[in-house]
Amino acid sequence: MSLKIFFLSTFLIYNLYAENKAFEIVISPKDKTILKYYYHFENKAIWIQNNNQIKDLAFDLINKIKQDKILKPQINKLFKFEKIENLLEHRDYLTKNSLIELDILLTKTYHEYMTYLAKGVINWQIFLDELKKIEEKDEIKAKWAKYEVRKNFITLLRKAIEKQDINLAINEVNYTFPYAKDLENEIKRLEEISQSGGYITIPETKTILKKGNSYPQIRQIRQRLYQSNDLDSIFCESEIENCLEYYDQTLFNAVINFQKRYGLIADGIIGEKTIEKLNTPVEEKIKTVRINLERMRWLPRNLGNEFILINIPAYKLKFYEDKEVQLKMDIIVGKKRFPTPIFSHRMSEIIVNPYWKIPQTIVKKEIIPKLVKNSDYLENENINVHENWDTNSLKFDVSNVDWNMYLDNDLIGTPKEAPMRFIQTPGGTNPLGRIKFLFPNQYSVYLHDTPEKHYFTLNEKTLSHGCIRLERPFELFEKIIFKEDETSFEKNKSIKNLEEKDFKLSKKIPIHIVYLTAWVENNKLQFRDDIYDYDKIQSRLLF
Repeated sequence: MSLKIFFLSTFLIYNLYAENKAFEIVISPKDKTILKYYYHFENKAIWIQNNNQIKDLAFDLINKIKQDKILKPQINKLFKFEKIENLLEHRDYLTKNSLIELDILLTKTYHEYMTYLAKGVINWQIFLDELKKIEEKDEIKAKWAKYEVRKNFITLLRKAIEKQDINLAINEVNYTFPYAKDLENEIKRLEEISQSGGYITIPETKTILKKGNSYPQIRQIRQRLYQSNDLDSIFCESEIENCLEYYDQTLFNAVINFQKRYGLIADGIIGEKTIEKLNTPVEEKIKTVRINLERMRWLPRNLGNEFILINIPAYKLKFYEDKEVQLKMDIIVGKKRFPTPIFSHRMSEIIVNPYWKIPQTIVKKEIIPKLVKNSDYLENENINVHENWDTNSLKFDVSNVDWNMYLDNDLIGTPKEAPMRFIQTPGGTNPLGRIKFLFPNQYSVYLHDTPEKHYFTLNEKTLSHGCIRLERPFELFEKIIFKEDETSFEKNKSIKNLEEKDFKLSKKIPIHIVYLTAWVENNKLQFRDDIYDYDKIQSRLLF
């Protein structure tokens, strides 16, 4: 079977020459991409063999797409499966025209699916427009960078056909995020719960449920935690009368496990927040899992052999090496008004005892009002005013400045034209603490220490202006510097003075700032609150 291609008017016409007859299939000009496939396959059918039999690879492709956990709800909307399956059902009786139509439909389906794997399903421009609306309405600058796979789908298809394995193409563009496949598998388990009637509902109560007491709700809570595999059995081991309503140690451990999986305070006390999470419909969880799998398709496929992963909703940093977590710590991220941007970059520099070059917006909105109330504020906080961002540049004497004249105007707030730069010296109350990690980026964010360690005891850690504060920054410093130069680290590990010291990294470390509200960790499905409301926006666009 051979395809000849030529142009006629505004249409592309495939001519199939077989048995000395010409068969035509009309293709829209919008499908010119498909022409490239047939050009590279020498104008021959791709999915149909010489004896007019459909290759097994075609069935493998269709089955693979149908099993895609993200696309399942809209599979028939995205692909023309009804038409393809109708042709396949009658494949033994298809005309030559129908056979070639089927071949083209399968090629389109392959290309579309590979595109979804490489880019995700959500229309990215519409999502960016939604973020723009938030900025215009609430002055919240939410930023999210997306990374697409740039692979030649035609070359990958050739490889798959040669080895008779469609996965060789698919796996080249699908996500590579740690435990993504485990998250996929959770959908099947959640769907089984949904099909059996969903989670049991826990009656709302104003009573705080504590271990060692009996409550009527405990019976339902046992059943609910058994459904989510937090409890091994719905039965109780105690000899107490009505023990199913008794809050015993086994249930206490299960509640703590559940609270940890949801990022709640893991105290075993069942209050309003815990019951709210217990009563989240399973269908909502399935959507959340699908949204997060979609997000994994927006990340770089090569995360690096050694990389830093920061998950904003989890308030957690993980340092990976050879696919294993070598270091983990809590972090503080941006407030909802100042959301931490989501993107990937490479760490190139570490500064010990950093100066804080205070952003002009913070000077305008926070420091100037404080100066109006207290003219000694700069001196108390060890902040100097310079003519530019060079810490050795001229310092201004601002002891007699009337700060009221800078209140509510752009003399300070305009970054390029402002006459003064506010720089805080190292140590003391410097919000950067003793160390910062740089990966120069368009969002001007970085990782850094903080003198306010008590914030890490809070359950909700949205407190910064966008940068990321680290719970144990010197442990991360040690991990990185030891790899750079162990001798250098030994010489400098006890930095007692307050002089700024710069460590340039010869090997830049990938850093990925992500927004995941569902993932799998230690074989347990985790959920976190949608702190920036991105789940809500993306759910509308995906479903």
